[in-house]
Amino acid sequence: MRDLEAMVGGARRQLGRPPEPIGSSAGDGPPRFELFHAANSICSQKVRVVLAHHGMPYLSNAMHIGAGETYLPEYVRLRMAACDLADLPLVSAHSGSTAVRTGGCDPAVVPTLVDWQTRQVIIDSKRICIYLDQAAPGGARLRSDELARLVDEELDVVDGLPNYQMLVGNAPEAGRQASSPHAGTGVAFAMSKVERCNRYIEEHGHDEILQRAYRAKRAKELDAAERLFAPASMQTAYGQAEAACERLERKLATSPAAWLFGDSLSMADLFWGIELLRMQNLGADRFWTGGARPRVAQFVRRCEAEAAIRSAVLDWPGALY
Repeated sequence: MRDLEAMVGGARRQLGRPPEPIGSSAGDGPPRFELFHAANSICSQKVRVVLAHHGMPYLSNAMHIGAGETYLPEYVRLRMAACDLADLPLVSAHSGSTAVRTGGCDPAVVPTLVDWQTRQVIIDSKRICIYLDQAAPGGARLRSDELARLVDEELDVVDGLPNYQMLVGNAPEAGRQASSPHAGTGVAFAMSKVERCNRYIEEHGHDEILQRAYRAKRAKELDAAERLFAPASMQTAYGQAEAACERLERKLATSPAAWLFGDSLSMADLFWGIELLRMQNLGADRFWTGGARPRVAQFVRRCEAEAAIRSAVLDWPGALY
């Protein structure tokens, strides 16, 4: 990518703090990878877990979602370059999930990975995790060639779950709210993003790239405010999440081993583990506790003990709500 140093440097300067080295790199040179991410972003957590599992050092640019740092113009410009180079359409509506394949490329979210060796910028957590895994030695990969199709099926299921709605919308049961401090604020939360986009659209009226970016993001969040948090939509979202847990329970019943595809951990296990721990954090662990789905409950306990999940999520400051 042309002008990569300038683009990344601009994003760093607007954040106002230098990146933090995580891990150690061979020869004490700069790490190959640089990550823009947020502690409590589930998509960022997936990437951090894969990096931790493979012991890959990286430069960490921690961003604060609540402070609007993912909307900073130079970071958005970096994301837009990656969206365009990957030939991904920009978002125009909100699917309720974080999946690029169904929602399009969002120019104001995390994570974003920079590979300084190949000079590429990669976006979308699933794409980033697969990219990192392919950079690992063959025998250590979380998504081996022979299991790639099966692993990808699970990644797509997890990727399509309604995390946004479950985070900031009310659970559908009467008198019950999710434990997130954002529960019930979905419409206000989405409209605050619309207002932030409005300000940037006004400030950068002559910048075609930023105009495209903020107008696309505005359309997505306005759609979320109008559609996603009504009681019927929340009922559908929670129903989708519980159906996914039931699917996982049945799949675990067919595997006599510790993990989904044998005794070795796969990327599917890590994605599922992070997703279930997020549900647990939001008070949705009723899907498997109390004997509802015992195999899922056992799976969650195994994931809680997994070193990469502990270091990149459970013990990562600010990762839990």
